[in-house]
Amino acid sequence: MRRARYRGRKPRGGLTPEQAVIAVLVTMVLVLLLTVRVNSAWTGLSCGEQLYQALLLTGDIE
Repeated sequence: MRRARYRGRKPRGGLTPEQAVIAVLVTMVLVLLLTVRVNSAWTGLSCGEQLYQALLLTGDIE
């Protein structure tokens, strides 16, 4: 008796589109956090104070 072989698509290497989106988002968040941390060393404001000012005290977003 002959065995049936699977002749479908072979899995390709690399990232799936979902994994690529997650990698980009994680990279963007990491860059943002590192930027806030370095800025806190320059300005003397903590990371929480910077986020508070950026999100709640900014009057003109245009």
